[in-house]
Amino acid sequence: MNRKGFTMIEMMVAIVISATVTALAVMTFSAVSSAWTKSTEYVDGHQRSDYALNQVVAGLKSMYYPHNGEQDAKYGFVLTDNGNGENPDDSDVIEWAKTGHAIVGGLDASADTVHRVQVMVLEEGNNDYRDTIEVTGLYARLCPDPALRPSTEKDGREVDYSFANSEMYQPVLVVDGIVGMNCRVMESPEDGKESRNDKNLFKDEWAKSNSVPYKVELTFWVRDPEAKSYRTNTAPMMRIVRIPIYEQSQDGASLPEDEAKGKGKGGTRRRGGSSR
Repeated sequence: MNRKGFTMIEMMVAIVISATVTALAVMTFSAVSSAWTKSTEYVDGHQRSDYALNQVVAGLKSMYYPHNGEQDAKYGFVLTDNGNGENPDDSDVIEWAKTGHAIVGGLDASADTVHRVQVMVLEEGNNDYRDTIEVTGLYARLCPDPALRPSTEKDGREVDYSFANSEMYQPVLVVDGIVGMNCRVMESPEDGKESRNDKNLFKDEWAKSNSVPYKVELTFWVRDPEAKSYRTNTAPMMRIVRIPIYEQSQDGASLPEDEAKGKGKGGTRRRGGSSR
């Protein structure tokens, strides 16, 4: 007897197989799509964080120090050590005087003058400043050179123009996605004679001073797109920066590193105070 069609059982088996294949295809597509999205976010986050790190490095290399034969605490490097920097709560805060467009951008009028910057990581919801922080990331505050600030207001009131005045300078977002920052310093070339790569030569503490360190080690922690909370981070990104004006900050007279090359040591070695 010739069969002219499928039996009910054969139809059911075919439907089950078809549904299984379709489900597997959908699951595979979903997994690939999710992995692609996460990898894109991961790469994008690292690219933006690398840009921010390069901006801070450029800002450190463009440190300013007056060439007047004296040390001046208004232009010293300041490091506030809050911990290991793996999240906003224990991230360090650094500030220094500089020139140029790094960090502040070319549209800011202060870029063409000496200015002081403060760099930190702030958490979403932070209300320590005039406006509440809307997104976790790397932030910068900017204030003009002390020589350009008025001594008093029009009504004669004394005004605190330092970064301690939380109402004066609102933090500006540099890059979001950075959830932590750690900074360590090498105080002098003598500290690095034993080994150039010995991380133990860098210290977590640098008191507010009238000089700048020989080298600065920066570590950024970047948000992990696969983590349920930003407090689970990717591997840190780190750079070590040689500060060109280290010699000049020691006495206010020596030439910066780049100028000293080929010219010998310039200026008169006069101590204007302790370097710490």
